Parts: sequence; structure tokens; C-alpha cells
Amino acid sequence: METSIESTTKMQIGDSNQQVNDTSENNELKTVNDDTDTINTTTTTTTTTTTTTSTNNTQINNDDLKSLIIFNLPKFTDNKKFVKLLEKEGITGFTKTKKVVHDNFGFVHFDKMETKDLIFQKLDGKMLAKCTEPIKVSERNFEKKRKHIETQTKHFEKKYKQEQIQQEGNNQDADTETTLKSIEDVVSPWHQKSYSDQIKLKHEAMELILKKSRKAIYKDTKHAVPKWISDISKINDVICPLESVVESVEKKGYRNKCVYTIGFGIDDKPVIGFALGRTANGITIVGDPSNTLIISEKSKQIKDTLQDYVRAHARPPWDKWLHSGFWRQVTVRDFTTGESMVCVQVNHKGLTQEERDKEKQALKEYFESQPIEKQVTSLSIQEYDGISNAAPVDLAVEVLIGSDFINEKILGLTFQVSSNAFFQVNSKTTELLYSKVLEWARVSQDDIVLDICCGTGTIGQCISKQVKKVIGLELAPDAVKDAKANAIVNQLSNVEYHCGKAEETLPMLLQTRKVSIKEGCVGIVDPPRAGLHQDVIKSIRSFESIKKLVYVSCNQNSFIQDCVKLCKGTSKTMPGKPFQPIKAIAYDLFPHTELCELIILFERIE
Repeated sequence: METSIESTTKMQIGDSNQQVNDTSENNELKTVNDDTDTINTTTTTTTTTTTTTSTNNTQINNDDLKSLIIFNLPKFTDNKKFVKLLEKEGITGFTKTKKVVHDNFGFVHFDKMETKDLIFQKLDGKMLAKCTEPIKVSERNFEKKRKHIETQTKHFEKKYKQEQIQQEGNNQDADTETTLKSIEDVVSPWHQKSYSDQIKLKHEAMELILKKSRKAIYKDTKHAVPKWISDISKINDVICPLESVVESVEKKGYRNKCVYTIGFGIDDKPVIGFALGRTANGITIVGDPSNTLIISEKSKQIKDTLQDYVRAHARPPWDKWLHSGFWRQVTVRDFTTGESMVCVQVNHKGLTQEERDKEKQALKEYFESQPIEKQVTSLSIQEYDGISNAAPVDLAVEVLIGSDFINEKILGLTFQVSSNAFFQVNSKTTELLYSKVLEWARVSQDDIVLDICCGTGTIGQCISKQVKKVIGLELAPDAVKDAKANAIVNQLSNVEYHCGKAEETLPMLLQTRKVSIKEGCVGIVDPPRAGLHQDVIKSIRSFESIKKLVYVSCNQNSFIQDCVKLCKGTSKTMPGKPFQPIKAIAYDLFPHTELCELIILFERIE
């Protein structure tokens, strides 16, 4: 599954489907921007509530005038404890609260202004247990947000500029800590490690995951420990043999997808790049990734082309605090076929249809006017007026140039990929990974392959000529559309795809006898970073015709929990004979980061 540059450090180069986003595509350099990620410091003044306030032509929602922010709360207080704290202080009449663990602030919503007065009276300036500073109560309005962010970032910017000068003076050898991360640390946090050291560290990390998996299985099934777990040596207690990490074919410029943020740089000029810190910490500065290791030269060229246009444009980039502005983000894909795709996301709120159409036409004409070396295969625009950075996975895009997809080749097959579809971000090394999946699956012409979380159908179609049938399950509609189209392009008649949650579609396939209990079946799973839903694992366990399961993990922490459920003894919650991990191998699809893909072969215990 894809890991976005954003997910590499909670970064921002995007899929994930997962936007994730994401991670292997979703974890894409992107910062989640909701109420839990926009304010994390103290505001000391209060003002009289008004019905409307205008800042840069942005209207304050009336809901903001009926909610307060409570600062300096204990970080480990959750929403339930937050409610109890309010009630203990004699505060009633609120309609909704929100408090996330690790944040030092919470939100209180109310209908009556008497409740607002009561909150100020009972809490403002009071020192509560486990608090390090007196409680501060503040109204939620955009003008205060603007003043707050300007104050909060001022010392960050000054310190950042000083450290940049110091680093340049020391040939960038200075080992200094900064509140603002360098763009290299955001995009490729291991950029200062030698590649041989990176591979060594990744092997050790995967070995640790396999040891943790053994301990987790043992702990979860201590009253009925599988015999193979008991037989594992306590000295070398990995759950299965781990082969050497396979190195990336390309060490630099390997990413075929980036989700760039459009914002302001340290010099207040519009920049297309990645955020240098969390919005919650008062940091909205965007760094220029032109000199980073893992982004392709074509992607950088496209980014710079659009950046020139944005800087000359009258409409400003999106402001994460004011929730206003036009330019939000841009997704760039470029494949080994030479084809490239650009999807520009804008905020259309407040614009007339005529204004929106003019913006689209102007952007189209700008890209069409570029010299041949800067031309793109596909240009589209996505209109999104939500507050969060992450748009819905099925939000439509409008094509301005070319078609709504571009093509990539994997193991001799052609795959069309649309803007929202998942696709591995390192094409050349993905071929090596898929080849290993096919080798370990050991399929025959009588087998049916269940390709769970199939994306655009790459793995299943690569194996389709060796089996009776491939059935793919995928959540994202665009990916399913691409998978079906790819099957036609590759002239494959023995593949079919079902759109929906795997925990719903897989049981349906078994119940409707799309897959016969008597037929041999091999499972291939390439789940998102959250791992497999328990109902999916339950269905896999229950359908005992699945004798082999090849699991491709982009997030090894979620793999541990899935491994426990696949391997634990038979029970009411986990029916069917359990699986046993046989062997594992890691592929470095993400050089200069701590991430990699792990393949594990499971076999049913008979």
C-alpha cells in the first residue's frame, strides 16, 4: 500500500489512498488541518461577541460565535475526562465538547450565551489539578486566529532564518535543533545516513517487528498458544525467517507521486512544497523541496511551472487559519512511460460560476503555452471548500487537458492510473516486489486469487495468466474504474472487481458462491496503513479454501495486530483454522526514509 511523503514524517507527499493522502502512497506530504490541528497555544484576551466579523473578505460562521476554546488543559485528558472536568467546575448547558489526547486545548459548544459567561467565570485564569499554567478561555473567531498565528510564528521565523545563515556558514554541517524542520528532514528524514546504513537499520527494524509479532501472539493466546509459537527459540524469537532487505533500484528521484501544499514561504512569497511543521504548533510556513533527494526532476519542473503561475496570480494561496484563499494543493504524478499528470486543488467558495470557468480556462491556456519539455499529459482541477486538507476520496476532478488518467508499465502490463487511485510510488522497485509476491503465491491454473485492497489491479493482473480467476476488492471507486479499464487494455478476461469495503464485499462473495469452497484459493492482501478490518480477517479465516495468504505491509505496526488475528487459535471471534507465517522479506521502496514494504507468506495450519 502506498505511503505518502506526508506520512513519512506525518509529512506531506501524497496517496493513500489514503490520503491517505498518505504513508505507501497516503502517507503524501500533507498536514491534517482540523480543529485538533489548528490551535495549540494560549490566547489571553477576550472580546464581546458580535454576529459577523470580516477579515480578508472572510465571514465568521455563527457557529464559531457559539463555541469557546479552553487552553492549557492537561495534555493526556481525553474528551470524556474533559466533560467531567467541566461538570466538576459547575459548568452545564454545553451541547458538545472536543478534546484530543496530546493537545493542550479543547472546544466547548453551546446554544445559550449564559453558558459562555459561566465558562469564563468558572474557568478563565483558574489553576486546575495537573495543569502547568492557568486555564485560558478564548472566543473562536478568525481575527483572533490571525493575531495568534502572527504572534506565534514570529519567533519561529526569526530563529529559522538565523539557523539557515548559520548552516550556510558552516557548509550545512551544523547539527542544530530547530522548531522549524528543514525541508530535507520533512521529505527525506534519513538523507544524512549512508544508504548501506539505511538498509541495515531497516533490516533490524523488520526483525524487531517479527519479534514483537511473536510476543503479541503469545500474549493474546497464552491459554492456547499455537505449537509453532512454543517451538520458536527464545534466543532468536522472530516468528519466521527474514531474508535480506532488497535495495531500491533507484536511490534518488524515485517518487512517481507527490502531493504538494500551496502556501507561503519564509519570505512570505507563495511556495509549492511541504509544511515545515505542524499547524497546531503555529507553523504554516511551506518549504521549497527543489533540492531534496527523493522527488523526480520532472515533478520539480512541474511544481516550479505552476509556482510561477501562482506567484503572478491575483488570488492568494489557502490560509489554514482563516480558512480562505484559492490555491490549496497540487498532486503531481510522473511515470517511467514519460507520461505526467497534474491535479490542482482550489477553494471555489464565494466565486461565481463565471469566475470559476475563467480560472479553469486561464490555467489550461497557461500549461498549453509551455514549451514541449514542460508539457503535461493530463491536467485537471478539483474544487474543494472543506476546512480539512484531506478531500473525500471520491471527490470529482474536472479534466482540462488530456484524459483523466496516465499510463505506467509494470512487468510488461499497462496500467492506467487516475488522480485519486492508489499506485505504488516507486515503480521500478515495485516490479521486484510484485515478482516476489508471484513467486511466493505458487499458484496453479486451477487456483482463484482473491486480491484484497487491490488498488488499480496491478498485483492481481500480473498473476492472472497463471490462474483460473482473479477477484479484486477495493474501496476507492476511481481505482476500481482503473482496474476494470486495465483489464481491457491488457486483454484479460478472467478478472473481476468489486467496489466497497473489503469487510462487506468479501463475505458477500463467499455467501453468493462467487468463490466455491471446493476450489483452491490464494489470498493476496495489500492493506492501507490502518491494516485489515477484523471482519476481513474473520472472513479469510472462515474461508478455509484459502491455503496461502501473501500479505504486503506498508505499516508494520498494524501488521502486528493483523498477524495476531490471523495466527491465534480458533475461537468464536476468530473461526477457522489459523495461519502460520512461513517467511518474510522487505523491499526498500522509500530510500532516505524509515519506511519500507514487508512481504510475509502465511500458510494455513492443517
